[in-house]
Amino acid sequence: FVRHMAARGERVFATCRVPDDANDLHALSRAYDGQISIHQLDITDVDSIAASVAAVSAETDALDLLINNGAITMPDGGLGHIDPAVMQTVLTVNAIAPMLVTEQYLPLLTAGDQSKIINISSGAGSITNRNSARSYSYGGSKAALNYFTRNLAHEVQGEGIIAIALTPGWVRTDMGGSDAEIEVDESVAGMLTVIDGLTMDDTSEFFNYTGEHVAW
Repeated sequence: FVRHMAARGERVFATCRVPDDANDLHALSRAYDGQISIHQLDITDVDSIAASVAAVSAETDALDLLINNGAITMPDGGLGHIDPAVMQTVLTVNAIAPMLVTEQYLPLLTAGDQSKIINISSGAGSITNRNSARSYSYGGSKAALNYFTRNLAHEVQGEGIIAIALTPGWVRTDMGGSDAEIEVDESVAGMLTVIDGLTMDDTSEFFNYTGEHVAW
């Protein structure tokens, strides 16, 4: 996302847990001098979120786009061996944390120009399409994120803010694995096309990176 958006001239505020280790981000920041700021953020820590908001607010008084894409997957043991601590951790990172981030960034988004909140979901979060037994924690957390997103969308639409859930597809990343269906560039390009075309009529919906609606 940072690379694609910087390449088209956007001003980007990128966050990560350990900026000192974010070599690729720093390389992009050098390549696009003045377009990319890098800020520390642990999305599960409300104090860290507040510090990131303060840092971003020192550089801008408005945001037009917030992309919540932090997520994890962990084996929860499965039925008969479920680890509640793992389930709680995955739910916190994948569903609760995006709400915490959105809550604190909302004043900047309200000041933006028809701002958009994009919660990166997953096809695994579709209850309609769940036709086989898989991980409880990951899919369940994304289903929860979908609900939170739809609820959020109705709450912020009065401020002129659009909020959607968006699945990137099965992407060849560290999480998606080498057997995944599509490359990162194809996914991000598709998602940005979807994001660019959003109107208030689309708020509260669940989209694929191709622009197709995904069943809840």
